[in-house]
Amino acid sequence: MNQSMGWEFHSGPNCFEDHRSTWDALNQAVSHHILLDSGFVSPLLKHFGDSSVILGVNMDNSVPGMTLLTRRGPGLWETFQPSQAPIGLLLFDKPDPNGEMLLQLMRKLPGFALELSVLQQDLEYSSVPLKKSCPGLERLDYIETARITLKGTFEEYWRERGTKLRNNISRRRRRMIEGGYKSRLVALRAPHEVKEAIREYGRLESSGWKGKSGTAVSEENCQGRFYRDVFEHFCERREAAIYQLRLDDKVVASDLCLMRNGMMIVLKTAYDESLEEYAPALLMREEIMREIFEQGSVRVVEFYGRAMDWHTRFSSEIRSLYHINCLRFNSLSTLRKIVRRFK
Repeated sequence: MNQSMGWEFHSGPNCFEDHRSTWDALNQAVSHHILLDSGFVSPLLKHFGDSSVILGVNMDNSVPGMTLLTRRGPGLWETFQPSQAPIGLLLFDKPDPNGEMLLQLMRKLPGFALELSVLQQDLEYSSVPLKKSCPGLERLDYIETARITLKGTFEEYWRERGTKLRNNISRRRRRMIEGGYKSRLVALRAPHEVKEAIREYGRLESSGWKGKSGTAVSEENCQGRFYRDVFEHFCERREAAIYQLRLDDKVVASDLCLMRNGMMIVLKTAYDESLEEYAPALLMREEIMREIFEQGSVRVVEFYGRAMDWHTRFSSEIRSLYHINCLRFNSLSTLRKIVRRFK
């Protein structure tokens, strides 16, 4: 597509597969984060990418890097960021805390780039762990997100959650038993179980407000096909689980989770809104936490979404994800601050 010394730029959908091994080597060098694994990125491109997505590859072996970008306007670029991707897709083989490699990338982009935005970064795993703004680089808080660090026993963790949550869940569980239901938690981890599990997940979302708004996962839409591809891939590698809470044999809540190196990421949660009186999502969350404490392989649970009220009931750890704006001219930052002041 376009070439310059160091960085080369190609069609993302057409060329990513040829560079998968390099992408994974870069990811492993910095964090080995499962959301930056090619097994996650390739389905993103397949189901949500188009000809506007470019793949950047730095051919200079002294500063290897790769990224997936889209142009959002004349001279303005940003990381390829469908809503299914919690983290912006940029990798260097070592951390770039001062943004020097990022600035170099921005200057080599096709055309005359004025700005490159690296979206939705996690300071602990980012290739550009920018702690504060500096010349040429703006750090902008994106959202606050929750995490749960597992320490001690489940009983100790559960006592720390407070009496309000514990009493609420106990009351809902009694109500469920009085209604004649028996609940059980199921964890599906085999590739052949994924298709039906995604169908059930889609049924839950489609029956609620997401179905009414047209944003629900279903086995017929690109979201459903994306999650099926992702979970078949990572279940094959024993790095995924689809949790289901079942009342008798009916699935009433489900979590889609990826797991690697002691981290469990809850990608999506759905529940049967017609059974709100039993709070099936809360019941499922308690059972999942009990199970992973007992199994001992998970050290931290990440949500990577905006911290909601129910997150803060299960966790007291809240931290910020951020965006980075890489600017060709420092005056652009000054101009933007003036515009924001008058809005």
